[in-house]
Amino acid sequence: MTTTIGDIHDANDHDANDRDDRDLNGRDDHANDPPAALLDTADIARFFERHEPDLYYECKREFDREVDLNPYKRHSEAVLNLVRWMFYDWFAFECAIVMTGKENADGYPQTRRVPRGEGISPFGYMTELAHVQDMIDDAVRSDLKEVDATNKATIFWIRDANAATQRMRLEDVMHGGEYTVYGGDLAARYDGAHGGMLVNRIARVRGMWRFCAVCLYESRRPDTPRARQKLLTGFGKGGYQPDFPGLVRFFYGRAKDTGLDWEETEALLRRRRKR
Repeated sequence: MTTTIGDIHDANDHDANDRDDRDLNGRDDHANDPPAALLDTADIARFFERHEPDLYYECKREFDREVDLNPYKRHSEAVLNLVRWMFYDWFAFECAIVMTGKENADGYPQTRRVPRGEGISPFGYMTELAHVQDMIDDAVRSDLKEVDATNKATIFWIRDANAATQRMRLEDVMHGGEYTVYGGDLAARYDGAHGGMLVNRIARVRGMWRFCAVCLYESRRPDTPRARQKLLTGFGKGGYQPDFPGLVRFFYGRAKDTGLDWEETEALLRRRRKR
C-alpha cells in the first residue's frame, strides 16, 4: 500500500482476477481481467489527522491504549512501523463515523465518531469523497465499496499455497470456514505450504477473496496438525477471540492479565520448563 488516495492501486499487486472458487490448481479464465482497486489506509488516516484531528486522535488514543506496547522496552523500527500500519488499517476499515451536515474548517464534510455498526467507515467516506471529486470512476467505486463491505481480519491456517496461480487456500481459525484467496507475493513465498499461520485482512471483490491490508503476523512453522489443533483450541469458537486491536496486542503488546508481552511470556515459560 504505497500510493496516494488519488492514485488507486491493485489490492494484491498482481494482474489476475478470478471470479469463482474453483480448486487451487484450476485454470484461470479471468487472468486478463482488470485488477481490483484499493485505497491506501495510511492516506486515509493522514487525511483525517489533517482535517478532523479531534476524531483522529480520539481513535489513536483508543488503539494505543488497547494495544499497550511496553513503553519501557526498546522496540525495533520494523515493529513500530507495523503497529502504525495496523492502526491505519483499523482506523480506515473498522472505526465508524457519520457526517454532521456541516463543513469543517477546510471545507470537507464534517464527521463525528459513532459506535461500530452505525454510520460508515473512514474508508467508505473517502471512497465517496473521491468519487464526488471525480478522482475515481463508477467501476473503481464499486470495487472499493465491496472492499469496505466485506473486509475481515482474522487468524488463518494455511491449507495450501500455489505460486503459479497466486492462490492460497486458508482456514479461518477464529470463525470457521475456508477461503480461496489471491495471495500474490504471499502465495509465492509460501508456495507448496500445507501449514503455517497468517494474521491478515481479506475482502471479496468481484467474486474473489484477496488480501487488502498489511499482514499483521505470519509464520511458516510450526506447520503440523498438532499446531493447527492448538490454534483452533486457543482461538476457535469458545476460545480467545479478540477484536483487531486485541490481535495486535496479543502479538506485540502487553497482556491485560500479566502485563507481559509475547516474548516475555515465552521467556518466562522457558525458565519454568527448565526447573
